[in-house]
Amino acid sequence: MSVTLADIARELGISKMTVSRAINNDPLVSSKTRERVLEVSRRLNYQPNHFARALVTNRSFLVGVIVPDLMHSYFAEILHGIGEFARSSNYQIVIGNSEEQVAPEISEVEALRWRTDGLIIAPSLPISKVDAYRTMIDEGTKIVLIDRTLEGLECPMVTTDNIEVGVLATEYLIKLGHTRIGHLKGTTTSTSRERLDGYKQALSRNGIPFDKLRIKDCGLMESEGYTAMRSWIKEGDLPTAIFAVNDPTAIGAMQAMEEARIRPGEDIAVIGSGNIHYGDMLRVPLTTISWSRGEMGQSAMRLLVQMIEGNKRDAVNQKVILSPSIVVRKSCGAHCEKIRQAA
Repeated sequence: MSVTLADIARELGISKMTVSRAINNDPLVSSKTRERVLEVSRRLNYQPNHFARALVTNRSFLVGVIVPDLMHSYFAEILHGIGEFARSSNYQIVIGNSEEQVAPEISEVEALRWRTDGLIIAPSLPISKVDAYRTMIDEGTKIVLIDRTLEGLECPMVTTDNIEVGVLATEYLIKLGHTRIGHLKGTTTSTSRERLDGYKQALSRNGIPFDKLRIKDCGLMESEGYTAMRSWIKEGDLPTAIFAVNDPTAIGAMQAMEEARIRPGEDIAVIGSGNIHYGDMLRVPLTTISWSRGEMGQSAMRLLVQMIEGNKRDAVNQKVILSPSIVVRKSCGAHCEKIRQAA
């Protein structure tokens, strides 16, 4: 027979209402009482009746999370952070995958927004279509954006300083002696645009003219980095160093280089961003720009819980920006002497 709130209350000599409030993190319950209740509930293997809880509170205790690429370990780490905070707050997550496409993203959002208490979205949606989310928010859907932002949308956002990502990557290459620095450019997402802006700012600060011929449209997937780099190699006039919009495109580019017998880190320096978990295990370990993906996920979930549980006014305009830093590995090891010879 399953354990009930009444069983826990009887064990502790307190009311069933107090037990319920303690399990649901009610601020009226002291931390000492909450700890006693949680200890007894674990000992008795209490399993909450989520259906009954939803009927009483008119909430599902489900949160939808839509990411653009479930195969990308970067988003897996973000999901881990979201999941950790969700479990500690008695929520469960339902995951959707947009595959970096607008139509599947909107479809996933529409499917989940009526079945969950709120949504965390890493949008592929361009700014021109932001009205779709603005309408949903006006209709009462609670949304937190993560990793990427949408200008003009009033909702909480959690991201890194993507302009600084571009600056850090490009200035590191400049310090190594490079002046012919290329950029594998992403999509229309805020992360892609801002990292390109950071690249341009770093060139300008160091007196290096911006050359649009050193910008190659790429995308955000490893396969797109590979294709873009193969095309660049065929065209010729290669840079001595490349800042890729993210780690997957950098990895794809390095694969194309190696197939063409160009040595990443020796012939061309390469730097990515995102610090995906296997970047240090590549044949040529990838230099990258890093920030805490777990903290990003936890921050987004914390803001969404605040909105769901009545602190919408405090949370709605919050923007959490995590600071990036460089992680130096071997893919930027091209020697200055070779750079001077190639110039």
